[in-house]
Amino acid sequence: MILPPAAPVKVYTEAFSELCCAVGLAIKTTKSEEGQLASFAGFELDTQTMTIRLPTKMVTKARHLGRNAIEQNSLSLVDIQRITGYLNFLTTVVPLGCTFLRRLYNMELYFPPGGRNFKRRLSCEAKRDLSWWNQILENTPERSIAIRVREVVQAWSDAASSEGLGGFFTEPTQNAPQPQSAFSIPVPDYILKAREHINTLEMRAVEQVLLYWGREWKGKLLVIHVDNQAVAYGLANRTIRGAPMRILRRCLLLATEYDLDFEARWVSTTENALADALSCADYRRIANMASQLISPTCNLQRRGLLTYRSRDCQQ
Repeated sequence: MILPPAAPVKVYTEAFSELCCAVGLAIKTTKSEEGQLASFAGFELDTQTMTIRLPTKMVTKARHLGRNAIEQNSLSLVDIQRITGYLNFLTTVVPLGCTFLRRLYNMELYFPPGGRNFKRRLSCEAKRDLSWWNQILENTPERSIAIRVREVVQAWSDAASSEGLGGFFTEPTQNAPQPQSAFSIPVPDYILKAREHINTLEMRAVEQVLLYWGREWKGKLLVIHVDNQAVAYGLANRTIRGAPMRILRRCLLLATEYDLDFEARWVSTTENALADALSCADYRRIANMASQLISPTCNLQRRGLLTYRSRDCQQ
């Protein structure tokens, strides 16, 4: 039971005991706990911050399983089932982690009947998925359990293949983006030389939205609007073919770190006009649609392209 701070715990405990007796359930008193931090079903519940988190022992074991699997390189069916079973349990706190179990489940299909101890090499994709889990478990994951509807943040992003990345967001109380709610980033030379596909660039624009403002949105629902159908589908289904998957992994890592729920919505280029103008650094169009973004106090290129490592240095 989760009770208000001033609630009479003894009264509620007695009422709960009577209810259990009435329905024929026995209470194991040795596992009963009272306080602001209690263990339940293998997880820690913190009623002061209203979060659920993984116990240190569970995080340590999961780290060991992941690192050991990557080091061994070849695993038996029993090994893979042990890893997937344990990590699947952790998805109560890390729901986006379900995405990074698919390749391990796929490997289970290729073992011969009765070959539980037969070993197969880990696929490259399975190794990347385990690496994603290892990175998430570097810190103890936690998730909000507050009984409320998550506040919604609307964001838009776009990319211009030879020019840049653009994005902005609006708060529920805003009708237009504010000076600190938008960016227009020129594509760095090393990305231009790589001639990345437009899908990869569009995914980079989504990643920049999370790197710029994800920390401010902790515990909220992010609705991201993109005008690229492949990227919208990839974000919605948590997977995409080819190079954009590398960026998508980082996006899901950030969303998990910030306890963000997010939805992807496809919009037409017309509906995404402001993000398109920002990606092209077309200040005439920007001025026509959102003049506040070209004021002297608004530097759309103030931080440039952020990376996962540089994020903490620049926020």
